[in-house]
Amino acid sequence: MRPENSPGGQRRSFIEEARRRQIIAAAVEVISEAGYGSASLARIAQHAGISKGVISYHFAGKDELMTQLVIQLYISAGEYIAPRVGSVRGARKQLHAYIDSNLGFIAANTKYVAALTDVVLNLRDADGRPRFASADGERDIIVPLVDILTAGQAAGEFTPEFDPVAMAKSIRDAIDGAAGRAIREPDFDMVAYSAHVCRLFEVTTRKVERE
Repeated sequence: MRPENSPGGQRRSFIEEARRRQIIAAAVEVISEAGYGSASLARIAQHAGISKGVISYHFAGKDELMTQLVIQLYISAGEYIAPRVGSVRGARKQLHAYIDSNLGFIAANTKYVAALTDVVLNLRDADGRPRFASADGERDIIVPLVDILTAGQAAGEFTPEFDPVAMAKSIRDAIDGAAGRAIREPDFDMVAYSAHVCRLFEVTTRKVERE
């Protein structure tokens, strides 16, 4: 495998990064067409129009390639979502931006999300445990959402009558469920669904003024 940094301390070149992205994109295509189990390095190399040795130069093996596929998609999602949430003020607007940008990213990257889902369900560590599908991984994903909900309760924007962690999990379930629908239903209307989910959690989190 090519090291993260060269002996001289320089990071990968632009060409090397482009090649890695090409290989990951080919892996996504193969997984989408044939599934995780059939996504061999040889098949991915054939799809990319390169030799298997080129993949081995950049990745230690299939497990590392699949790990990087997941990591890169999470990074891309973060780069898409974070600026949209950060561009608005107030917990309620941030919650809407969080939901809308998550669903928008899924709609724009459905094939990648489908491949990621397949990898997350199948990739195992050395002990045979899921590499990504774990409680620790879920906690990392929902922390920013829990922070929004907690801040909204503290500012009086949201009702205090819900548990932020439980609410965050409910919101994530609505988002992740939409990913499954987008994968299964080519004509799934994500824009309408996003508006529906935003309205749903608007009502659920709304602070009711008591007489």
